[in-house]
Amino acid sequence: MKQTTKLLSSLLVSALVASSAFAEIRTWTDTSGRQVTASFIGLDGEDIILKTADGATHKFALTRLSPEDQALAKSMKPSDQPVMLANATVAQASASVDRLVANGLVRANPERAKIAGKKPITGFNPLASDEQFVRRVYLDIVGRIPNYTETTQFVADTNPNKRAKLIDMLLDSPGYNSNTFNYFAEMLRVKDRLEQDNLRGVPYINWMQHEIEKNTSWDKMVFEMLTAKGKMWQDGAAGYLLRDAGMPLDNLANTLAVFLGTDVACAQCHDHPFSDWTQHQFYEMASFFGATTTNMRTAENRKKGKDSSGMMAMNAMKDLMPKIEEMVTQSGQDIKRVRNGIQNYMGANRFIVGDMNTNTMKLPHDYKYPDAKPNDPVEPKFITWTKDDKNLPAYKQKMKSAEELRPAFAKWATDPSNPRFAMAIANRMWKRAFGQGICEPVTNIDDPKQSVNPELLVHLAEEMKRVKFDIKSFMRIIYNTRAYQSEATSEKIAMGEPYYFQGPLLRRMSAEQAWDSYMTLVLGDPDKYAKPLEDLYSRSIDLDLSNPKLDAQTVLVKYSAFREMAAKERALMGGGLAEAGGDDMMMDGGKGKGKGKAAAKPAGDTMENASLTYGGMILRRASTLEQPAPNGHFLIDFGQSPRSLIDGSVKTGSVPQVLMMMNGKAQQMLTSPDSLVFRTMEKVKTPPEKVEALFVSVLNRRPTLQEKEIAKRALSGGEDGYANMIWALINTREFIFIQ
Repeated sequence: MKQTTKLLSSLLVSALVASSAFAEIRTWTDTSGRQVTASFIGLDGEDIILKTADGATHKFALTRLSPEDQALAKSMKPSDQPVMLANATVAQASASVDRLVANGLVRANPERAKIAGKKPITGFNPLASDEQFVRRVYLDIVGRIPNYTETTQFVADTNPNKRAKLIDMLLDSPGYNSNTFNYFAEMLRVKDRLEQDNLRGVPYINWMQHEIEKNTSWDKMVFEMLTAKGKMWQDGAAGYLLRDAGMPLDNLANTLAVFLGTDVACAQCHDHPFSDWTQHQFYEMASFFGATTTNMRTAENRKKGKDSSGMMAMNAMKDLMPKIEEMVTQSGQDIKRVRNGIQNYMGANRFIVGDMNTNTMKLPHDYKYPDAKPNDPVEPKFITWTKDDKNLPAYKQKMKSAEELRPAFAKWATDPSNPRFAMAIANRMWKRAFGQGICEPVTNIDDPKQSVNPELLVHLAEEMKRVKFDIKSFMRIIYNTRAYQSEATSEKIAMGEPYYFQGPLLRRMSAEQAWDSYMTLVLGDPDKYAKPLEDLYSRSIDLDLSNPKLDAQTVLVKYSAFREMAAKERALMGGGLAEAGGDDMMMDGGKGKGKGKAAAKPAGDTMENASLTYGGMILRRASTLEQPAPNGHFLIDFGQSPRSLIDGSVKTGSVPQVLMMMNGKAQQMLTSPDSLVFRTMEKVKTPPEKVEALFVSVLNRRPTLQEKEIAKRALSGGEDGYANMIWALINTREFIFIQ
């Protein structure tokens, strides 16, 4: 009773007054005369469930209310809104989502009737089979197909809760971290090699992977990226702004699209032609970054009487290069071969995120609208989506100095009361699971009410806030829904056509999923092969150009260490073994029959986690390779994003893809006798058992009777017959699509 009284007291004290889209809001009175404004959700036995305008749902004994309100509650119709308790179990939360999806399916039929040939929807698709589910959930959560053992163990498991248990296991595995990074890297256009001098995104990549591994909440990650300071190897999150160094307007456009689902990129040059955003509004938002710089010009170094560190850096490079060139020439080296490398090495150290003491943002010189003049200074102002947004807590900030602008923007963007932050990431995560967002495109939630299921979209945003932006917890809810565990929808959904989520859409694997599935077939558990020595770059690249005592000798010594780092890294990434030492070995770690080679693991730190290779390809998960992969790599040919655009991957077929899968290096690797799929097949004796082993390994299901008969004929060719069968299974549509 004390706990119930405390809960009710807290509810009454913290209540807020606002409108609700789901139920009528009224004032409720308890037995002590205290009042709260909330909407009626429903009764649960002897308890009442109310929802306050802050989105919190509260459950307590009905007898705590006045007799009049008790009688009223008993006569009221429950809300259609699913109950969203603060301590809801995963099962409860998933059931609430399913309820809203089911409501959307009922409303969908009149709309579908307008589309020729579309049959009415009677409910969710049939439940996916265990074989379909295990393959789908491995691909969606850990980014690869399950191997033979993983598939057979799950299918044989008779535990009625095995699906939920598998979801939990996969979410807590290293594969989840790898697959999540792949998704974020594409969304945020993460690159290993940036355009600025010799600057690389390695520290930013490492930071992001560590944050995912720690399961840092999404709001905290975004806040760190927007407010980071210093060089990238001092604060990896600074890589977000350095990704677009010197292009603050482009960076802002991407920031709004990714984090807030608001596409206003064209407002850089003119008022938006299809939305309400104006060019002036865009520059007001950009003004929050008007004091931010990505080179060595910071407020601390612009005080009166002091030269800027940026100027000091430029002077250092100008003054030191003649001395450096002289020393290189005297040593007998060709200065022409190393000049650019040294200049790039020094130049990379000019890039640092900081804030000046003045907001320099001005309207462009060709500004043509009557509300201001060209080159007028612009004061920062948050955008709003409705007239009431400005009353939300996210907007209640005071900025006293220019250096506070970025933190103010970050606080506004990630605040739970921001109308778009939670909704944008929830919509994205839904698309990850189902192949289509509730609101498309996910970069532009123009009007949530026009989405295919507005109630579901709002609910998911509230769920994201309830789990405190814990992406893993949010996805656990989605993967446990009946909607997700239904058979995939294979009917063609045209661009712009609504989809109502009776099951996930039939989707093609991403490039990363295909590559990591290949690694599974070759290695079994690709997570065992980690990327090596991730801190070499950060340790060797740093150079303090603002230090007046910096001399040419110091630069050359540090540059030499940087070059040694690069050589070791190339060796460890599958380059020339002679550069780092070590013996050759086969893919399976011993004497084998194929052409695959790998760097062994000699004593000493320098060769720890040396990579397996085959035909020049590094055999590791996509998340641990160069971002993006170099031209000609399997990942690029298969559609990996070049990281120039948000969500820039390609999921359509091409001639290079066909040729690569028919006779490329990756295909040759799979049919090598050293691959795991080949060795798995060799462990069983009879031809029928071998056929089954291949089907389960590649397609994660047993073959049909007809497939068994065809396979028998194919296997008559001995070892070549088995290789041909692997080739045939890999090249089926069933392999490349997620059912």
